Amino acid sequence: MKLFRGLCAFILVLLIAACGEPAIAPQPEATAVPQEANAPVEEEPDVVVIVTQTPTEIPAEAPTEVPEEAPTEEPAPTPESTPEPAKASETTRAPREGDIAVNFPDYDTGVDADYSYQSDELKIAITVHQGNLRDERMNRDLMSTWYVVDIWVRNINSMHTLFGNGVFQTGSEYGQSIAVRENAVLAINGSYNQGLVLYKGKVLQKLRENKGWNSGAVGLIYADGSLKTFHLKTESFDVNKEVKNGAVYGWQFGPIIIRDGEQGPGALSYSNMGYKARNILGYYEPGHYVVVYCDNQHKNANGMDAQMMVNMMKSLGVKEAFNLDGGTSSVLVFMGEVINQPTTEKKGGKILYGRPLVDMFGFGEYDEKTDAFVDLSTLTASKFLGKN
Repeated sequence: MKLFRGLCAFILVLLIAACGEPAIAPQPEATAVPQEANAPVEEEPDVVVIVTQTPTEIPAEAPTEVPEEAPTEEPAPTPESTPEPAKASETTRAPREGDIAVNFPDYDTGVDADYSYQSDELKIAITVHQGNLRDERMNRDLMSTWYVVDIWVRNINSMHTLFGNGVFQTGSEYGQSIAVRENAVLAINGSYNQGLVLYKGKVLQKLRENKGWNSGAVGLIYADGSLKTFHLKTESFDVNKEVKNGAVYGWQFGPIIIRDGEQGPGALSYSNMGYKARNILGYYEPGHYVVVYCDNQHKNANGMDAQMMVNMMKSLGVKEAFNLDGGTSSVLVFMGEVINQPTTEKKGGKILYGRPLVDMFGFGEYDEKTDAFVDLSTLTASKFLGKN
């Protein structure tokens, strides 16, 4: 029995010893791991690198969210660009009876001009030129002074014929006086009533039968702002028919300088036209016109002949051009001042420009209440040469 107990005790000791050895062995290995980890700090990043692989997936998702937010911010500026049409609307207004200009400009047409008037109803830009003009007939250059007047009219009522003393066939008056009394921003001499006179759709004077060089054509402005010409020797013309078609203002003069962009019929028919001061009305489109003046009889002005007029108007690209009364009648009045150099005379100590006229054609600010041009002295939207 004692032997059996001793044997059991021995076996128990062996079991305890056997179980204790694995427990002690792991403890040193466990303690050795932290010691080795603390000693080589460089090995920890290896473990950290493995851990940071999960964050690398997060930035991959973040960029996908950034482009989605960027487009949502970009559309915001597009509504801000919509006010641009509002700029165009600043010069627009409700349509009125008599409106003719479809493309009336919403910008300043006289930025580089010598004289300028700019409003929402009327835009006039005048450029003064001086230099040589080619005379092809005589194969020479002539020193010349000429004025190119670019005109935009929004409504047909902003232009009409002006008569000496204010009434048709009541005598003559100097051009500057007519323009100032009628409050014209711009006034040019007309036809001196050489023949047909059409005023606001009414025939004030019938067609002249003697169709000489200064009455061989008719120029008409219609209610839609268009300009049409008739060569009386080769084309039929019925004024009553044209009034029914909308003709409002008309002159019998000529010749026709340009027709459909080319030299007009009868433009060079009269060799006795010579070099003179000229007054030419050109047409681009309804509401858009150009007037060309040239001086004569002073140092730097030799006038133009018929061929030079054709060349000049073709160079400006007009569709139609009609010659009006020139010579000593050529007086260009802007804002009440004569700006060209017409013939002059002294009378009663006063310098008078050109000769007394019986008619002019004027452009101005129309007042619906008075059915006349607005008082010239109240207008300030103008620029004069040397007074910018």
